[in-house]
Amino acid sequence: MLDINATIRWATAVIQSPDQAAADYKATAAPHMQTFMVLPLPLYVASYLVAIILATILGGSVGFGEHSIVGGIVAMAFALGWTFVVAFVFDFFAGTFGGQKNFDHAYAVVGLAIVPGALGTVLGALPWIGWLLSLAASIYMLVLAYQFIPVFLGVPEESRTKHFALSCVTLLVAGLVFSMIIGTFFAGAVVSDKVFSGSADDAGSLSATDSGSAGAGGFLGGLERAGKVMEEAEKDRYSPPDDGMLSDDQVQTYIRNMRKTKELRERLTSKYEGMGEKDDASISDIFGGISDMSRVGTAEAEVVKTSGGNWAEHQWVKSALETARVQQDINDAVAHNYALFMKYQDEIEALD
Repeated sequence: MLDINATIRWATAVIQSPDQAAADYKATAAPHMQTFMVLPLPLYVASYLVAIILATILGGSVGFGEHSIVGGIVAMAFALGWTFVVAFVFDFFAGTFGGQKNFDHAYAVVGLAIVPGALGTVLGALPWIGWLLSLAASIYMLVLAYQFIPVFLGVPEESRTKHFALSCVTLLVAGLVFSMIIGTFFAGAVVSDKVFSGSADDAGSLSATDSGSAGAGGFLGGLERAGKVMEEAEKDRYSPPDDGMLSDDQVQTYIRNMRKTKELRERLTSKYEGMGEKDDASISDIFGGISDMSRVGTAEAEVVKTSGGNWAEHQWVKSALETARVQQDINDAVAHNYALFMKYQDEIEALD
């Protein structure tokens, strides 16, 4: 049940002495629902309510959409549910990387780490400086999660970096997929929203330079790039020809884009794996690795869009080639497309 005094006590402890707070909370052996009632639920409800009030007064917006009240309530509900997803991912990969799987402990990591994130939700509703204060709080939230994971899940130091990076990448991809499903990207998102709330930023430029640099700046750059790529890609529309036949130019363009996609993914993945091998990897290294891996999932769209291509057309070409590959000659269009596939078979299959 709710215990506001306990909420205040633990939130204060996290702010004053994170290491001691983690050790003390672990000793309580609190089940995950107790943690939910003591930390995420009251913290998020209070922070979103205050943020909604501030945004309404100051003319801003909170959460989903432009309507502060509705958007804030929906965002709050989603954020609360997302804490369980985050805990599940941390717990799942703990077993993979030599730690102890324990969902109660994994949820404790999330419950304690979101303390500055809740404050960031309130600060984010302030005009002008709010986004910067919220960003700082959000980055600190990630640092706390990284700090708490070995305490609660026993992930060995040599696997700590990979566990955290892979967990964050998984959550980023899941959040990106969710955003694509509902057909919108939410403005004003910060680092905590990407990992702990599952949304993707719609700021940034497709012409930005490589965002794989270490540190929070590079981290945000990669996330912004991935979000912007998919936002622009989802706007594309394409009407296939009435006869359903691919052109030679379309297949060549497809092969060229897929070859570049493969090269980009290999480069980003190799940088991430190299980061994971470092024994002294810092939180900045991890941010850089997560930034790179967040682009892996959107690499194909990035290649298409940065070349001035149409993502919807690219998807149709891919689908038509695969259909021809399977069906071969069920009608004139498929037979025509299959002939093109056979013409470029070696190049296409080299990209599989």
